[in-house]
Amino acid sequence: MKSEPKISVVLPVLAPTAFHVAMTKFAITALRTHADRPFELIIVEASYSHFDPDTVEPSATPDVYLNFTPPIGGVKEANAAVRAALGDFIVYTGNDVFPPPHWDTELLLPFERYKDCGASTLGASEPGYIIGPPEPVDLIVEGMYSPFTMWRRGWELDEAYQRIYQDSDLIMRMYDAGLRSYRNLRAQVRHLGSVTNQTVNRAEHDRQVGIDERLFYQRWGKSPLAMFGMIRRGSMVYGREHEAWLTPIRLHYDPNRVD
Repeated sequence: MKSEPKISVVLPVLAPTAFHVAMTKFAITALRTHADRPFELIIVEASYSHFDPDTVEPSATPDVYLNFTPPIGGVKEANAAVRAALGDFIVYTGNDVFPPPHWDTELLLPFERYKDCGASTLGASEPGYIIGPPEPVDLIVEGMYSPFTMWRRGWELDEAYQRIYQDSDLIMRMYDAGLRSYRNLRAQVRHLGSVTNQTVNRAEHDRQVGIDERLFYQRWGKSPLAMFGMIRRGSMVYGREHEAWLTPIRLHYDPNRVD
């Protein structure tokens, strides 16, 4: 009898306020309540120790707990959790992401149906925007969604990135290897949207984003793949695919400046 694939959920946590702690606990409850099978929960927490297994309540206790105080950077912290995972599949999520019932079954479905599946995600609802149809439909399409992504163990984030774009880079590396990313629209995850990022200085946030943005476009800016065009502009029209490459976009760095 074939055993079911084991899933490890990687949950990076930065919880500077009581609200962030409560939000994280709710995210954990949603994960556990809505899963169809047991999974390994790995919490990697920076700067605080709210989720230390010795002090947190049982309902929020992780299976594996990593703490970085002082922090070493979100990408390196996430990779530490990925390397500690025992599952065949990694689910990367956030503490402001609340998965729907059967999220694990629905994330696994594209891997079962398509041999070139490198990453899997779901439809999503965010404040003011919906990724996918308003209501779930029985359909799988090509697409990505960084806040809630599953991939096979063996892939890691590139630590050349410091804060952002490491997720888009991962998808591009998968495509470069002949794999694809799929979105299962049979279920819809809810994402509050950058709750932690809103607590940091906006100018400093943009500066850090600019560093990673420059690296991403230096590495992938000449890619002809439709997935790159979707990442760059967010939309593409048949016969006018070139617009995804040529339309100006807001950058957080000066492309004419050589640092």
